[in-house]
Amino acid sequence: MSRRYVLTRRAQRDLQSIRHYIVQHSPQAGVRFVEGLTAKFDDLALMPFMAQTVAQNPRFRRLPHGAYVIFYEVVDDAVIIRSIEHSATLK
Repeated sequence: MSRRYVLTRRAQRDLQSIRHYIVQHSPQAGVRFVEGLTAKFDDLALMPFMAQTVAQNPRFRRLPHGAYVIFYEVVDDAVIIRSIEHSATLK
């Protein structure tokens, strides 16, 4: 059963910030990276349990993409993308 994916406001801001940061250095790389991230969202909608759970809260999952980590939650009919964080900022 395929689900849809939904980005929270925070995840939307994260995606916009990532795009803005990478585009400053290389417009083409910024577009490719964001396309790759959204392809990961599509993958999660098809296979939502493919990533590992977060130890502190098993309700959430994490999927790396380059230097970033996608944090998400699986609900009945959707995958909720909660945030996209740079791995260097994670504790």
